[in-house]
Amino acid sequence: MLTALLLMLAVQDPATDAACTNVRPAIPAALSGWSQQTPVTAGTKSGDGATLSIGQATNVSLHRGSTLTLSPAPAKAAAADSYGGTLTLSVAQAGTYRVALGGGAWIDLLLGGKAIASVAHDHGPKCSGIAKIVDFKLDAGTYVIQLSGAKSNAIAAMVVKA
Repeated sequence: MLTALLLMLAVQDPATDAACTNVRPAIPAALSGWSQQTPVTAGTKSGDGATLSIGQATNVSLHRGSTLTLSPAPAKAAAADSYGGTLTLSVAQAGTYRVALGGGAWIDLLLGGKAIASVAHDHGPKCSGIAKIVDFKLDAGTYVIQLSGAKSNAIAAMVVKA
Protein backbone atom coordinates (compact mmCIF):
# COMPACT_ATOMS: atom_id res chain seq x y z
CA MET A 1 0.00 0.00 0.00
CA LEU A 2 1.31 3.38 -0.95
CA THR A 3 1.43 5.59 2.11
CA ALA A 4 1.54 9.31 1.66
CA LEU A 5 0.15 12.41 3.22
CA LEU A 6 -1.75 15.27 1.65
CA LEU A 7 -2.21 18.46 3.54
CA MET A 8 -3.74 21.16 1.39
CA LEU A 9 -3.65 23.94 3.91
CA ALA A 10 -4.85 27.49 4.01
CA VAL A 11 -1.43 28.86 4.89
CA GLN A 12 -0.89 32.37 6.11
CA ASP A 13 1.61 33.83 3.70
CA PRO A 14 3.82 36.21 5.67
CA ALA A 15 4.36 38.33 2.54
CA THR A 16 0.66 39.01 1.92
CA ASP A 17 -1.23 38.33 5.17
CA ALA A 18 -1.79 41.47 7.25
CA ALA A 19 -2.00 39.33 10.41
CA CYS A 20 1.67 38.44 9.87
CA THR A 21 2.92 42.03 9.53
CA ASN A 22 4.34 42.37 13.05
CA VAL A 23 4.73 38.68 13.88
CA ARG A 24 8.12 37.07 14.42
CA PRO A 25 7.43 33.36 14.05
CA ALA A 26 9.17 30.94 16.39
CA ILE A 27 10.90 28.71 13.86
CA PRO A 28 12.34 25.47 15.27
CA ALA A 29 16.15 25.57 15.46
CA ALA A 30 16.52 22.75 12.92
CA LEU A 31 14.60 24.85 10.37
CA SER A 32 16.39 28.13 11.13
CA GLY A 33 17.77 28.34 7.57
CA TRP A 34 14.27 28.26 6.05
CA SER A 35 14.49 31.83 4.72
CA GLN A 36 17.78 31.22 2.86
CA GLN A 37 16.49 29.05 0.03
CA THR A 38 18.71 27.81 -2.77
CA PRO A 39 16.94 27.40 -6.14
CA VAL A 40 16.81 23.81 -7.46
CA THR A 41 14.84 22.02 -10.15
CA ALA A 42 12.79 18.87 -9.66
CA GLY A 43 12.88 16.06 -12.19
CA THR A 44 9.99 14.53 -14.07
CA LYS A 45 10.77 10.91 -13.13
CA SER A 46 12.58 8.94 -10.43
CA GLY A 47 16.32 9.58 -10.50
CA ASP A 48 15.95 13.00 -12.10
CA GLY A 49 16.00 16.30 -10.32
CA ALA A 50 18.16 17.89 -7.68
CA THR A 51 19.62 16.11 -4.69
CA LEU A 52 18.50 17.82 -1.50
CA SER A 53 21.08 18.42 1.22
CA ILE A 54 19.89 17.82 4.75
CA GLY A 55 19.59 21.15 6.54
CA GLN A 56 19.58 23.26 3.35
CA ALA A 57 16.38 25.12 2.44
CA THR A 58 15.49 25.10 -1.24
CA ASN A 59 13.03 26.69 -3.62
CA VAL A 60 12.07 23.84 -5.93
CA SER A 61 10.95 24.53 -9.51
CA LEU A 62 8.20 22.04 -10.33
CA HIS A 63 6.68 20.69 -13.56
CA ARG A 64 3.10 20.35 -14.79
CA GLY A 65 1.60 17.15 -13.45
CA SER A 66 0.84 15.96 -16.98
CA THR A 67 4.60 15.79 -17.75
CA LEU A 68 5.49 13.60 -14.72
CA THR A 69 6.24 9.89 -14.69
CA LEU A 70 5.79 9.02 -11.01
CA SER A 71 6.38 5.39 -10.11
CA PRO A 72 4.70 4.17 -8.11
CA ALA A 73 1.83 6.53 -8.84
CA PRO A 74 0.73 8.61 -5.88
CA ALA A 75 -2.17 7.08 -3.93
CA LYS A 76 -4.05 10.37 -4.41
CA ALA A 77 -4.52 11.49 -7.99
CA ALA A 78 -3.46 15.10 -8.55
CA ALA A 79 -5.52 17.68 -10.41
CA ALA A 80 -4.61 18.00 -14.08
CA ASP A 81 -3.48 21.59 -13.62
CA SER A 82 -1.27 20.88 -10.60
CA TYR A 83 2.51 20.68 -10.36
CA GLY A 84 5.05 18.22 -9.00
CA GLY A 85 8.42 16.61 -9.49
CA THR A 86 11.06 14.29 -8.14
CA LEU A 87 14.08 14.93 -5.95
CA THR A 88 16.77 12.74 -4.42
CA LEU A 89 17.76 12.56 -0.76
CA SER A 90 20.87 10.79 0.55
CA VAL A 91 20.74 9.79 4.21
CA ALA A 92 24.04 8.81 5.85
CA GLN A 93 22.73 8.11 9.35
CA ALA A 94 19.49 6.36 10.36
CA GLY A 95 16.98 8.45 12.26
CA THR A 96 13.80 10.46 12.00
CA TYR A 97 13.86 13.10 9.29
CA ARG A 98 11.42 15.94 8.67
CA VAL A 99 10.35 17.11 5.23
CA ALA A 100 9.05 20.69 5.43
CA LEU A 101 7.17 22.33 2.55
CA GLY A 102 6.09 25.89 1.97
CA GLY A 103 2.77 24.88 0.41
CA GLY A 104 0.33 22.03 0.08
CA ALA A 105 1.55 19.03 -1.92
CA TRP A 106 1.42 15.26 -1.72
CA ILE A 107 4.72 13.76 -0.52
CA ASP A 108 5.83 10.23 -1.35
CA LEU A 109 9.21 9.19 0.03
CA LEU A 110 10.50 6.09 -1.76
CA LEU A 111 13.30 3.59 -1.21
CA GLY A 112 13.85 0.99 -3.92
CA GLY A 113 10.58 2.00 -5.56
CA LYS A 114 8.53 1.40 -2.40
CA ALA A 115 6.84 4.08 -0.31
CA ILE A 116 8.01 4.76 3.23
CA ALA A 117 5.20 5.40 5.72
CA SER A 118 5.20 8.75 7.50
CA VAL A 119 5.33 8.66 11.30
CA ALA A 120 4.03 12.16 12.10
CA HIS A 121 2.82 15.35 10.50
CA ASP A 122 2.24 18.91 11.60
CA HIS A 123 1.81 22.48 10.38
CA GLY A 124 4.68 24.92 10.42
CA PRO A 125 4.66 27.87 12.81
CA LYS A 126 2.10 30.56 11.97
CA CYS A 127 3.43 33.23 9.59
CA SER A 128 6.68 31.30 8.97
CA GLY A 129 5.91 30.28 5.38
CA ILE A 130 6.18 26.60 6.41
CA ALA A 131 2.88 24.95 5.49
CA LYS A 132 3.53 21.37 6.52
CA ILE A 133 6.08 19.14 8.17
CA VAL A 134 6.06 15.37 7.67
CA ASP A 135 8.32 13.00 9.65
CA PHE A 136 9.77 9.74 8.33
CA LYS A 137 11.94 7.11 10.08
CA LEU A 138 14.74 6.41 7.62
CA ASP A 139 17.70 4.08 7.41
CA ALA A 140 20.90 5.08 5.64
CA GLY A 141 20.30 5.07 1.89
CA THR A 142 19.28 7.06 -1.15
CA TYR A 143 15.63 8.03 -1.34
CA VAL A 144 13.37 9.57 -3.97
CA ILE A 145 10.99 12.32 -2.94
CA GLN A 146 7.95 12.56 -5.22
CA LEU A 147 5.91 15.74 -4.93
CA SER A 148 2.53 16.06 -6.62
CA GLY A 149 -0.63 18.12 -6.41
CA ALA A 150 1.09 21.47 -5.76
CA LYS A 151 -0.90 24.53 -6.79
CA SER A 152 2.07 26.49 -8.14
CA ASN A 153 5.17 25.78 -10.18
CA ALA A 154 7.54 26.28 -7.23
CA ILE A 155 7.57 25.21 -3.61
CA ALA A 156 9.95 25.76 -0.71
CA ALA A 157 11.35 22.53 0.72
CA MET A 158 13.78 21.55 3.46
CA VAL A 159 14.78 18.22 5.00
CA VAL A 160 16.19 18.16 8.53
CA LYS A 161 17.00 15.51 11.10
CA ALA A 162 14.44 15.58 13.91
